Amino acid sequence: MSKHFSRSLSAQLMGGVLLSLLAAALVFALCSFAGSMLLGRTVYGKAFESQMANRQFSELQSYVEREAITINNLHRLNAWCSRGDQVYLTVYVNGVIRYESPIAATGELEEDDFDVSFENPDREYSLQLSDGTQAQAFLYYYAGDAYYYWVVVLSALLAFATFSVCFIVFVHRKLRYVKQLKEELDILSGGDLHYAVTVKGVDELGELAQGIEQMRRSILAHQETEEQMRSANSQLVTAMSHDLRTPLTSLLAYLELMERGKYESEEQLRHFTQRSLEKGLQIKSMADKLFEYFLVYSSEWEPPELEQADADQVFQQFWGEYAFSLENKGFVVHYEFEELRGTLQVNMELLRRTFDNLYSNLLKYADPSQPIEISYRREDDQVRLTLRNHVSPQRDQRESTNIGLSTCRRVLQYHGGSFETAEQDSVFRADAILPLTN
Repeated sequence: MSKHFSRSLSAQLMGGVLLSLLAAALVFALCSFAGSMLLGRTVYGKAFESQMANRQFSELQSYVEREAITINNLHRLNAWCSRGDQVYLTVYVNGVIRYESPIAATGELEEDDFDVSFENPDREYSLQLSDGTQAQAFLYYYAGDAYYYWVVVLSALLAFATFSVCFIVFVHRKLRYVKQLKEELDILSGGDLHYAVTVKGVDELGELAQGIEQMRRSILAHQETEEQMRSANSQLVTAMSHDLRTPLTSLLAYLELMERGKYESEEQLRHFTQRSLEKGLQIKSMADKLFEYFLVYSSEWEPPELEQADADQVFQQFWGEYAFSLENKGFVVHYEFEELRGTLQVNMELLRRTFDNLYSNLLKYADPSQPIEISYRREDDQVRLTLRNHVSPQRDQRESTNIGLSTCRRVLQYHGGSFETAEQDSVFRADAILPLTN
C-alpha cells in the first residue's frame, strides 16, 4: 500500500472497544450521580424520612395497643423492630433508657451510655403504653441501601446498553462497507469493468478494495491493449495486403524485364535498376513498419542481447549526422552536445531504429520556419536526449499512427530507460533517457 499510515482492523477493533467502554463508563458515572442526587432529594431527604418515621410510629402505637405492651414487657417490641432494618427505636421513661431496638430481650442496657439529650428532638414521639405509662420514643427511619442498589443496577444496565450500541454501530459500519464491496464485486463479475470500486479507510478492507481497484484497472488496460492489438493487426493486414502488392508487383515486373533483357539502352537499364531499388526500399519500409507493430503490440517479443558501447561515440555519430542532414534539408538546428564520459549497454540495431524514428518524426512534423533544438547531456548516471520543435501547421493533413513514438518508448524501456513526450502551445518536446555506466 502507499506510505500513508495504515491502521489494522484489529487496532480499530480494540479502539472501538475502548471507546465503547469509555462511553459506557461515562454513562454509568452520570446515571449513578443523577440517581444519587435524586435519592438525596427524595428517599434520603429529611422530608421523606420524617414522613416515613411518622407512619412507622403510627404502626408502633397500634402494635403496642394490640400486643398490650407495658413497661415490664418492652422487650416484646423486638418483634416489631425486627420486621426490617429500616427503623431504630429507643424508649425512655422519666428520662431513663428502658428499651433500645438492637438489644435482645435478655440483654441489659447500660444507662450511663444513654441520655435523652443525645437524641434528635425532631424524632421524638410520645408513646402511650398499655398500662397507661407515658414514654418518650425516639424513632429513626432508615431507607437502607436498597434504593442505591437499584440505582447501581440500572446504571450498569444503561452502561451495558451504551457499550453494546456503540460497538454495534462500529461493527455495522465495517459490515456495511463489506456489503458494499460485495455488491461492487457482483457488478464487476457481471462484466462492467468500468465501474470504479469504492476505496475507503486505511485498514485491511481499504487495502483489499485498493487491490481490487488496481486489478480492475489492470484487466481494463489489458483489454484495451488487446483491442488495440486487434485493431492494429487488422489495419496492418489491410495496409500490407493493399500497399505491399503494388510495389512488389512493380519490382517483379522490372526484374523480369531486366532478366529477359527487354531494355533498349543502358540508360533504360539504369532506370529499371533505380525503380527496382525504390520499390525494394518501399517494401523494406513496410517491413520495418511491420516490425514496429510487432514490437509495440506483441507480448511474445524477445529482445536481442545488449552490447557495451561508448556513449559519446554513439550519440555524436547519430545526432551529429541527423543535425547535419536536417540542415541540408533547410531546417535551422540549434544543438548542444555535452561530453557524457560513460558507456551504454545497448542493442545498436534497436537504438538506431529508435533514433531513426525520432529523426523521421522531425522531418515529418517539424515546422521548417522554426528552429529545431537538439541536446544531450549527462544527469547523474544517465544521459538525457531532448528534442524540441514547433509543430508544422500541416500536421493534421499527414497520416500518423503514433507507432513510431510507441516503438521508441518500448525500446528505451527495454534498455532500462524511459521516453517522455509533451506538447504545449504547438511546441513538441521529446525526452529520451538511457542509463550510463562509468
